[in-house]
Amino acid sequence: MRELVGHLVSRRVREYFSESPIAVTPRPTVYPPASIGQLEALEQRAGQAIELDYREFLTLTDGLEGLPFALLGCHDWEPGGLGEAAKEFTAMLVECGTPEDVGIPPGAALLPVAVNSDRSAGILLIDTAGFADERFWLTGEGDSFFFRTFSDVLHHLRDSDVSGLRETLDREA
Repeated sequence: MRELVGHLVSRRVREYFSESPIAVTPRPTVYPPASIGQLEALEQRAGQAIELDYREFLTLTDGLEGLPFALLGCHDWEPGGLGEAAKEFTAMLVECGTPEDVGIPPGAALLPVAVNSDRSAGILLIDTAGFADERFWLTGEGDSFFFRTFSDVLHHLRDSDVSGLRETLDREA
């Protein structure tokens, strides 16, 4: 995880400084690691266990900005944080019935872990209750892809290779 996050950050920093003028896109921002108490509070908020790779990510940096999506950390759930935008995006999805349309069971716990700047796309941690291996759902702007781990999400953000990804969850009987 450390190597993957380091690669994402260093690439984004190089891109940021190569732009003319600087600051056309968001500045890459890395945060201090989340504490054990913050992780426990996030699990309470999520209503589900935090996936292991996402937990490890949060112990390296409590969020990461400057990518196509702001990757949320525990601090983003404080009043005025990006968690509010992500929560609005999630509420809109649920209101429209989108989770059920792609195979997520009604009432499944959804925790936004990323949101883009205009709140038109996000990545959510889903509690699949064991019926599917995938734990993350990237959705918005016409996309819907599922990932097993947060590392898979980060690899996708790094390489944008979407071949072989599931677009819906099939409930296993």
